[in-house]
This record gives sequence, structure tokens and C-alpha cells, in this order.
Amino acid sequence: MIPLRISKIPYLWFLPAALVLLASCSFDYDTPPEGNVDPDLIMKNAEYVRIVNGNPEIRLEIEEVRRYESKHLMELENFSFEQYNAAPEGYEEIPDLNVRGSAGAAGLETDTMNASMTGGVSMEVVSEDMTIKTAAISWQDKERRLHAPGTVEITRSDGTSLTGTGFSADTRRRSWEFETNVEGSIVEEEENESSSP
Repeated sequence: MIPLRISKIPYLWFLPAALVLLASCSFDYDTPPEGNVDPDLIMKNAEYVRIVNGNPEIRLEIEEVRRYESKHLMELENFSFEQYNAAPEGYEEIPDLNVRGSAGAAGLETDTMNASMTGGVSMEVVSEDMTIKTAAISWQDKERRLHAPGTVEITRSDGTSLTGTGFSADTRRRSWEFETNVEGSIVEEEENESSSP
């Protein structure tokens, strides 16, 4: 079966960027004893909001965060996220929501900024009228790529519904594709032609 490739990817880099921002603080601890697996930092029921020009840009609610300095690893459990459109300085209302979603767990490598999300990942890209659901998805920061080896479902309110396996997205090129088992339908809007008298 020929892979399905779609260009004009929505901005799917928002969540890895949010996790990177959350990981940007560091702590200078002594080297832990050999074999120590205890986290250096635990936060429960945490909320993280990044403010730009006085307006929220990214918001995360996390049931538990565990940071392991020696492993260069941060683990998140049961979290939800929101990413807002950029707003000019002095804008007095909350900017429009662009993306929201949730995942059961995530791991972030703080040295490479690679991330993996598991436990059921759901992302709604409001600006693109698109919802993405999968069991697990990973982010390769250097390559700026998302990858989900399992089944991924993409839906839109116009009736478009695609399911496939081997989903990957190149955020630099703003394109995405499925490798195999693609099923579903794409609804294309008809252009309204105005008739002149």
C-alpha cells in the first residue's frame, strides 16, 4: 500500500516545546550514590503557565512530575496542556486557544530534549479543526519530528476521518504521513463560484 502523505501540518511542535520549557530549570546536586533511583525532585498537582507579553502561551496541569538529574530525565504522569495563539503586548483578553490535549504519561530527556508520550495521547488542534488520537507518540528534537508507530486516528468536524499506522510528522516541512493501513475519508470543501449577471 502506498503511504499517505499530507502537507501543511498544523503546528504540532507546541507540546514538546512546553515540556522543554518545563525542563529548563536545573538543580546542582552532588553525585548520587551508585544505583540510586530516587528522583531528585517530585512535584504533585503542578501547574505550569508560560507568559509572553503578559499573556499565557502554554499551560500544563500535571498530576506528578519526577526529575532525575543523573539520568537527565523528567517523568510526567497524567497531564493536560493548552497552547494559545500569540497575542500582542498589552492585549487585555485571553488569547485564542490553538491546541489542547492530554496524555497518561511522558518522559523527557533533559539533555537531548527528546520526549515520548504514552497512556493515550489526545490532541485537538483548534486552528486546524483537527483531533489526533494515539496510544503513544515520540518527539525527536534535533530532527523536529513526531513519530507514532501504532494506530493513529485523525478526525475533523467536516467528516474527515483517517486511521493508519506508522504516523510521522516533519514539523520543519509542515507535512505528515502514514506508512501503512490507511483507511477513512477526506472531505474537501467545494469552492463557491459566484456567478455574475
